[in-house]
Amino acid sequence: MYILLTGPAGLFREGVEALLCRFSQDAEVLASNCLTSSWPNDRRPDCVVMDGDCLRRESDELEAARRHTRTTPVIVLLSNAQRQNVDDLIAAGVSGCVEKSASSELLFSALRLAFAGGVYLPRSLVAASLHEPLTTAEADAPRGLPYPDAHLHLTPRQIEVLALLARGRSNKMIARQLDVAEATVKTHLTTIFKALNVSSRGEASAVAARMERIREAQVNKAVNGHVSIGRLLTNMKSQRFRSGEVLFRKGDASAELFYVEKGIVRLSELGLDMGAGTVLGEIGLFSPEYRRTSTAVCKTDCEMRTVSAADAIRLYYQEPEFALYLIQLIASRLQADNARRA
Repeated sequence: MYILLTGPAGLFREGVEALLCRFSQDAEVLASNCLTSSWPNDRRPDCVVMDGDCLRRESDELEAARRHTRTTPVIVLLSNAQRQNVDDLIAAGVSGCVEKSASSELLFSALRLAFAGGVYLPRSLVAASLHEPLTTAEADAPRGLPYPDAHLHLTPRQIEVLALLARGRSNKMIARQLDVAEATVKTHLTTIFKALNVSSRGEASAVAARMERIREAQVNKAVNGHVSIGRLLTNMKSQRFRSGEVLFRKGDASAELFYVEKGIVRLSELGLDMGAGTVLGEIGLFSPEYRRTSTAVCKTDCEMRTVSAADAIRLYYQEPEFALYLIQLIASRLQADNARRA
């Protein structure tokens, strides 16, 4: 496991680095002064832990974190977890904020939750939102928001907005995906916050994670083919291929999958043409022997995003919609292949 730790050099960073080395037996920790748009040594970490006290809302480092959160869990350490600051970070897509006064076990709990695709909120903010006194014991004990009222009334559109909010989408991103005005999204969120009895995006995300209707909305999007795979892969490497170029051959080792942005790819053995918006190479990536099941040749000049096996697995765990999309895609292609052989 490779963890990137960013922040000013000194005793604090050295102490956190030593703690992170204890998180897992195979933990490898690299310390860096700051987070940039490119990974150190061009190596993508499994997780990023940042010293949040060095961040500013419009800083280059926060922008770099916002770009990386689509494929890599990011945990931010804060001396003082102010509600607005935490909300901004959660909106940027970070997987959690941990106060520097917390115990090492609490930090490890936040890391485990981040790897599982969850979002960790500071205990002090959770307690404040519930208007409950925070005892010393509670400060070091992970505790979440209560389950929402099963009879809570939210409109279908509000469910959609809340489902996207729970995935770390900003108001602008939600508006773009639902094709509505950003002001409309803000109006929906005001109503949602009041209905959930919360006062921040982070708290709303935590409650949403426990709502069956939110999970159903995410599942239905994937099952009905409404998942924007292109949006999920925006941070992945884009490549150009010429007509006649072979992407992979049947029997080759499978180390990546492809998302076609432009052009047509021919699956030779199957006699299928795959156009823009389709995914290739997913079966080999998840097969026991990790081998290609067909030969893929560019029928025209193509543009594609490539996703490594490690990134595909990470997305599988972090994005439920992506996981369901892949399952449905693999099942449909296996059924089609069986039908052709019958």
